[in-house]
Amino acid sequence: MTQHVGNPLAPQIWRVSSLGRFGVLALVPLVGLLSWLALGSVLASALAIVGALLSWWRFAWRPAVILTDTEVILRNPNASQHIALRDIRIVDAGYGGLTITTSTNERVVAWAVQKSNLAKWTGRHTRADDVAASVTRASRSYAETS
Repeated sequence: MTQHVGNPLAPQIWRVSSLGRFGVLALVPLVGLLSWLALGSVLASALAIVGALLSWWRFAWRPAVILTDTEVILRNPNASQHIALRDIRIVDAGYGGLTITTSTNERVVAWAVQKSNLAKWTGRHTRADDVAASVTRASRSYAETS
């Protein structure tokens, strides 16, 4: 989590965990090897590695949950969504990511923070729970002051 201390107007930003970022990077050479074994071409392997690296960047570095004073921004690999704090009804941490249900029953998922099924089944508290609590607190606080 990146949090700016001392400035209440600065956004809080949560990104994919370090394990999520660098653990998946270990698969890139495997993609190159498998493409070489399947196709027998160095060029195909090189293209597969380049494609895997671009995908890795897009899926490991772009996703974020950004909490500002008035909204939460969910930045996923292919799109971003802005949700006003006043519109947030429920925030839930789960395997697919942080799910925010709005006052119109729209469900929006943020990939950046996820809670494993094992953690959910065993009731273990995770970083995703902390993010969900922060967004919920901000939403309630905004509703009380507006």
